[in-house]
Amino acid sequence: MRSPLRSLKSIRSNQRGVVLFVALILLVILSLIGVTAARMQTTEERMARNEDNRQIGAQAAEAALRAAEAGLTSGVYTASQFSANTNGLYDLNPAIGSVEPTLNWSAAGAAITYSPTNPLNPMPALSALPTAAQSPQYIIENLPPVAMPGDSINQVQYANPVSPVTVYRVTATATGADGSTTTQLQTIFR
Repeated sequence: MRSPLRSLKSIRSNQRGVVLFVALILLVILSLIGVTAARMQTTEERMARNEDNRQIGAQAAEAALRAAEAGLTSGVYTASQFSANTNGLYDLNPAIGSVEPTLNWSAAGAAITYSPTNPLNPMPALSALPTAAQSPQYIIENLPPVAMPGDSINQVQYANPVSPVTVYRVTATATGADGSTTTQLQTIFR
């Protein structure tokens, strides 16, 4: 007959490695969960920062659009300025199309740089750009005149409209606070 003390010793000796193995497996699983949570937090922070940069760029481009519209409304820009096709003011050539796709925005005189203190930007309502935004730029293209509602749209009438409506296309571009995002907005103004 076996003694109860001897059978208890044999059970203990068989179970020593199993507890250690289970504890190590649980420790590895918990470590993986912790590392994954830390990586997710970093990714979410980057996403939030990128969205913030995009929003700042969009707000700055919107301010530039409104400045261009205010300049057009107040008469700051004249027809002779558009015929020179420089300094951000262009006449649209229907045969060539828009200058915007080929425009070098960083070239001097290619676009108008928005600044609340610039006399070409009469913007009393928008006196400042969003915090940390870089100065946006914009161009204004003078499009061919269009007929008003109710006017004839035959070929002769289109070439010499009775009541021409001057139409402008304004394109603004801006970058976010750290320069990693670029936003371009466009509007038609008449």
